[in-house]
Amino acid sequence: MALRCIPKGHCHPFQNWGDPLVIVVLTGAPGAGKGTQADLLAHREGYRKLSTGDALRKHVRAGTEIGKLAAAVMERGELVSDDLLFRILKEELGAIPATETVLLDGYPRNIAQAQALETLKAFHPVTSAILLDVPREELISRLSGRRVCSSCGASYHVEEQPSKVAGVCDRCGGELGQRPDDKASSVAVRLDIYEKTTRPVLDFYRGRGVFREVVGTGEPESVYKVLQAAIRGI
Repeated sequence: MALRCIPKGHCHPFQNWGDPLVIVVLTGAPGAGKGTQADLLAHREGYRKLSTGDALRKHVRAGTEIGKLAAAVMERGELVSDDLLFRILKEELGAIPATETVLLDGYPRNIAQAQALETLKAFHPVTSAILLDVPREELISRLSGRRVCSSCGASYHVEEQPSKVAGVCDRCGGELGQRPDDKASSVAVRLDIYEKTTRPVLDFYRGRGVFREVVGTGEPESVYKVLQAAIRGI
């Protein structure tokens, strides 16, 4: 497994903990393992995970106005509007203490979102943008086999990481199911959208000297060690 820092010489450590809240953008195609790695970093390092996808699904489950708008779009495997996501992002960031470090999972997904995030840099600067790079074939396998708990959001895989009892969450006993956007008909659409809209974001952060890339295949623990080094600028 390799760590590729681009451009050379720009891998740098975090600001001091006493500085304003800073953001690490964790990016990659759907199914790259961003959520899994963010959970590990949050648990072991104390970073604050912020997933716009999780926030959206929370609204969908609650049946809020935002949730109803998002539900139809997600079922088609498309992305919700930039304005809606930025609204949720600002609300979430506003509730986090200024001295924490945030792992931003699932945002920005296009240049407009990256530019919107830049408007917050006086208070929430992006110190790193890290890509988890996984081949398309593996992404399709990961997504189509994923099952998620309807209660706590824990994620499983029917082949690689099944629950002890089929259809039942090991953590809370909730019901496991397949997200509408993980169904075969939606997966290809999601990956095509990613290639068209999110890939250019990588160049955006390359130009700012904060981009780095981590190979996302292999065991989660091995990926975690390389990702941790990338975040620390080692």
